[in-house]
Amino acid sequence: MTAYKKHKICLIYTGGTIGMHRDINGTLRPPGNPAYFLEIAPELRESAEFDFVPLLNKDSANMNPGDWGIIAKTIYERRNNGYSGFVVAHGTDTMHFSASAVAFALGKNLNFPVVFTGSQTAPDVLHGDARINLLRAFKVAGTDIAEVVICFGDYVFRGCRAQKKDERRFDAFESPSFFPLAHITENIIINDIAMKRKTKNEDIDLKNDFSGGIIQIPLIPGLEPELLLHLLYDDKCKGIILQPFGAGNVPNESPCSWVDFIEESTMRGKPVLFAGQFSANATLHSSYATGKAAIDAGAVPTGNMTSACAAVKFRWALAQAEKTGSDKKAKSEKIREMMNTVYIGEFN
Repeated sequence: MTAYKKHKICLIYTGGTIGMHRDINGTLRPPGNPAYFLEIAPELRESAEFDFVPLLNKDSANMNPGDWGIIAKTIYERRNNGYSGFVVAHGTDTMHFSASAVAFALGKNLNFPVVFTGSQTAPDVLHGDARINLLRAFKVAGTDIAEVVICFGDYVFRGCRAQKKDERRFDAFESPSFFPLAHITENIIINDIAMKRKTKNEDIDLKNDFSGGIIQIPLIPGLEPELLLHLLYDDKCKGIILQPFGAGNVPNESPCSWVDFIEESTMRGKPVLFAGQFSANATLHSSYATGKAAIDAGAVPTGNMTSACAAVKFRWALAQAEKTGSDKKAKSEKIREMMNTVYIGEFN
């Protein structure tokens, strides 16, 4: 009888509710020793061989673009160490941002699963989801999926297509414009849309830099752009994310017209990205005059990307465009080109 061969998994711990402890006042905090995290599921050793990497230990509200780069580099440096896949334990508040960022950083040549997971409850909640989500993530990390995913509840989502939808329910994530990659039952049922491992594949071209200096502005009726014009003259501001109404519409009547603001920002080499206020298909090219005026002024639409993915991709594109030189026009054109290019299945 042939013995069952266990998969070898790299478990990267970054923090989040899935590993938090409750202090004497009932407040959830990161553990003093990240190694305590392994106590939530002692049976992990029965399902796989794994190495534990206590990389970070923070609430995901404190995650920043520098952390995204660190996670991606940590995976990249271990890509040839014989792992079937990687599991990243992460807080839920910004998991979809981090998953999108790591997906862009590792790129299209990724040839193994990188599985983000977390929980809605701390490990001390016996009926909670911390233990089961971790065990399921390990199972997904041994499949033939070859992309960055979020494994949560009964589903596996493409990381750059997912977003958090609820703070309490165990089905905390959704993928509003793309079907789940897999369903978790007794077996992992992988759908055809998932990217699969290839026998021969080019090595990962790591691009894990993300720019700072991004301002996000959600539009509300009556918001005067003059209140924010000073941002365009601040060297620290490198780009604007504008959250328009509907399918990419912005006011074009004075005193609340944003058309001049968009033109001025674009001229100054500070691209204006449209990332909608809706959960899906939010900034497709608008057929309304208000939307067309904004696009003609230089705004860059994001199609059916989630707002989180669009923001992450913008930072990623800006970081690369900044390496091309200081010419404002060339930088803006590079960013527009990159935002309109599909790299990891982030939009369609």
